[in-house]
Amino acid sequence: MVLKGVTLLIELHCAGKQGMIFRKMISGFQSLFGDGRRLSRIFVVGALCLLGGLVSSGLAFTMEIDLGWGYNQNPAGNDLSLYNLQEGSIIQIILYDSTQASPPGSDAADNFDVYGYYPEGVLLDNNVYDPYSVPEGHVMAYTDTVQVAPSPDGNGNTWWRTVPVFSIDGPYDRVYIRVFEVTDFPEGEVVLSYWGVSDVVSFDPSQSFGYVFIGPWDNIEADKRNYFEVIPEPGTTALLILGGTGLWAATRRRRLKSNWE
Repeated sequence: MVLKGVTLLIELHCAGKQGMIFRKMISGFQSLFGDGRRLSRIFVVGALCLLGGLVSSGLAFTMEIDLGWGYNQNPAGNDLSLYNLQEGSIIQIILYDSTQASPPGSDAADNFDVYGYYPEGVLLDNNVYDPYSVPEGHVMAYTDTVQVAPSPDGNGNTWWRTVPVFSIDGPYDRVYIRVFEVTDFPEGEVVLSYWGVSDVVSFDPSQSFGYVFIGPWDNIEADKRNYFEVIPEPGTTALLILGGTGLWAATRRRRLKSNWE
């Protein structure tokens, strides 16, 4: 019975390949030694030690983050624009391993890849950045949007709350948030948007058996402004080229037909 309970615990916390490995180990132990109490006690200790080691070495873990804006900001009513945000503004959750990568910088060049240059720009920095790029060694784990909280704040006013929950693989121990004023980045368009980056928060999945909760994390502000453009996906680029070729061929056929007539 204990052995079955350990098996279930491992299956819940070790997804995919690692869970399969543990199940094979259990079957092997049972075939060799049976399913007695002594084996169960030994296996419980060993399995928990292995589970802790696997979590700390970078297996899947679940993260939940409680983000909020404007709670009890003003008895007369809260204003999301004070953070240069709006309902539907883009949220990005970014992770990295502190032993392999450095914290994010404060400027756009420290956080994004340069996609191009906007000659009509009016900013000191008229580079165009890819909003979905991240610093080297960092990974964008999840994206969400700023949402109206389901219940009012202590003053009875509307405020904004987003609680992302996601699972990810990797030996990560640092997390930070990027926010954008805009609600969308249409492909092929240069977009001027406020954006901001939060402080970095450290965490250790091995201390919570693969579940990490962070919050409340309030009032992350979009206090910088830059130009952004989304790099088209390869499939989209191919379709655009194909469509352009088709239009050119159709126009050429019409001209040839007109000349022949």
